[in-house]
Amino acid sequence: MATLRLSWREKLATTAVKNHLPRVIEVDEKMSKKWGEGTCVIPSPLEVDALMKSVPAGKLITINQIREIMARRYNATFG
Repeated sequence: MATLRLSWREKLATTAVKNHLPRVIEVDEKMSKKWGEGTCVIPSPLEVDALMKSVPAGKLITINQIREIMARRYNATFG
C-alpha cells in the first residue's frame, strides 16, 4: 500500500499536533551541560513560521532572536 506524501504545509500543521507542541520542558542533566539549567520551550513549527513571516521585508531575524522571543512568550529560560 502506497502512502501519500504530505506537502510542507501539511507537515507544518500536523507536526504540532503529533508532537504535542508547543510545550515547555524541564532541562535534564544531559541538556544542562550545553544549555544551562531551567526550562526550554519547544515551539510549534507554525508559530516559528508565523514569526518569520512577520519580519518586514528587508529586515533580518536570527535564530537566537527567535529563541529569545519564544522563550519570553512561554516564560521559559530559553528556546
